[in-house]
Amino acid sequence: MKIGKLILALCVSGALAGIAHAGQPSAQAVVKKITLTAHIDDSIFVSRPDGSAWYDVVELTANDNTQKTFSKTLPIRVWTKTPDFIVTLARPLRLSNGHGEMTNAKVALTGADGTAIVAPDSVRKVTQVRPGDGGGFDEIHNLKISANAPARNGAARANGSYSGDLVLLFEPTAASGDDGPIEQ
Repeated sequence: MKIGKLILALCVSGALAGIAHAGQPSAQAVVKKITLTAHIDDSIFVSRPDGSAWYDVVELTANDNTQKTFSKTLPIRVWTKTPDFIVTLARPLRLSNGHGEMTNAKVALTGADGTAIVAPDSVRKVTQVRPGDGGGFDEIHNLKISANAPARNGAARANGSYSGDLVLLFEPTAASGDDGPIEQ
């Protein structure tokens, strides 16, 4: 029995020494920090149609072989507690390659009330009509993005890869007065 206690004591002291050693990084260690966030909102949720994460990189495709106009339609799912929400561009959509910029970049959103342009200086109100499972409203909308190739001036070529950030702001509208206490 003495040998069993001796092995147990050896294991415990080894574990404690390992913990003490792991607590202090060496002088050659590189420390990396990642800030993680999670946003829980019970009034609006925007995602891909299957509920997965938002789009990362999307390529606009040429509408025909002349490559003068480019577009892409992205289905998006919007769940809201109330039927109305608003959407706007947080900043103008610019697609550039560092030398030139695509022109007439537009973003439109379809809804039950039709299709309307979404712009940085205007608010687009969308009314959803389809009830969601478990309450609220849940609909698939189409986000339509389009842009024209830059005009060719003299010998300047428009060839190249153009990129830019599309930043949309989705907000629920003010509640209709049923802001009672949350049941637990």
